[in-house]
Amino acid sequence: MDSFDIPEDFYETLNEKYEQAVKNNHILFNGDAAVNELVKVKASELTIDFQLTLLTSLAHKPEQGDRESNPFEKPEPELTILNNYGPNKEFRVVFNKFPVVPLHFLLVTKEFQSQNSPLSPAELFASYKILSKVVEKSKRNNSEWFAFFNCGPESGASQPHKHIQFMIQPPPSMQFKPYAETLALQAETVSAKSKPFQSNNLPFAHFLIKLPDESHVDENVLATSFTALLQRTLTVLRSNEQKQISYNFIMTPSYMLMVPRATAKYEGKLGINSCGFQGLILCKNEELFEMVKQKGPLDILRAVGFPNTTDIPEDEYHY
Repeated sequence: MDSFDIPEDFYETLNEKYEQAVKNNHILFNGDAAVNELVKVKASELTIDFQLTLLTSLAHKPEQGDRESNPFEKPEPELTILNNYGPNKEFRVVFNKFPVVPLHFLLVTKEFQSQNSPLSPAELFASYKILSKVVEKSKRNNSEWFAFFNCGPESGASQPHKHIQFMIQPPPSMQFKPYAETLALQAETVSAKSKPFQSNNLPFAHFLIKLPDESHVDENVLATSFTALLQRTLTVLRSNEQKQISYNFIMTPSYMLMVPRATAKYEGKLGINSCGFQGLILCKNEELFEMVKQKGPLDILRAVGFPNTTDIPEDEYHY
């Protein structure tokens, strides 16, 4: 049996444990109180979907954790979905205790690893296998999943212990489609000669790689793709004289997307993490909610990232 194999009943266990944890108040679900508004923004030839969410109950939730109060070192049994996962049982799969979306869960390293470190081949493959399993099993519910990783001090990461998160996207009935899905249709499937794709329609630097069918995906394919995205990101960070490395990373079974980050908060008020670059912006009060609608979500993403680089030719100094 492949050490990265997911138990066949993983999705059923995920749902059962989630319902039990919510019922017994081990998971404090806030989503029922959320106000969601779909906004469509024109970006040159693209139309970008954004879901703006107002959730005032999150106003008192701490934004930044620390190693001393690490929730991933000894997670509550009621929040633990898999206590041993990976070839060396080096991972756990646990629930987010304060989800805005049902079934929000995480892959965490058992030993402390820094959230500022890039994903390893094993971490990428573990994430991909989990993602593929939940996508396969939830098709009958018409649910679309994505995984994301906030890396670095300006990425919007909330915990220093390394973790990759898994969330359901807004349902198709809401007429929401992440812009990266459209970009993936324009990109080449990853190969030895292919390069990360960047659309000149978006104002911020972003890099996407289209993944092959699942039967052709292994650790090497994922690691090579991730490295190619990271090289482009490092070039942008160096060109902008950044002293730290921060980026957002999003993965589905179809594509990987990476966005270099300049700052974690827009105007020091609104925190943006990977979800923002998937079109999901969470506001903790009315002031922020109205600010996003006034300023425009696309302009906010441009401000927390770096300018698009499609017009800058590559040279020998690029990574």
